[in-house]
Amino acid sequence: MLQAIGKNIRAARLKAGLTQECLAELLGLHWQTVSNMERGVHPFSITTFALISQYLEAEPRDLLSGIPAPDNERADRIKRALARRRKPGKEGA
Repeated sequence: MLQAIGKNIRAARLKAGLTQECLAELLGLHWQTVSNMERGVHPFSITTFALISQYLEAEPRDLLSGIPAPDNERADRIKRALARRRKPGKEGA
């Protein structure tokens, strides 16, 4: 997932005509951190993601394109299993 997002960030950065150093300065990060994000080896916060989107003038959905779809079958199994364990009257817990 991080590799797909990183690839999209790199493409958007190049399209914006910015270097890694420039984007890093805008974000308040080291340029190697930006390099690692673009290669998908450095996770980052949603706040950093939002700033990247703003500075690159890129739509967040475009930066997220190409990420693998969730395993809905697995998610359904987990939801069913946990629903059986839930006690009545504990909906918010």
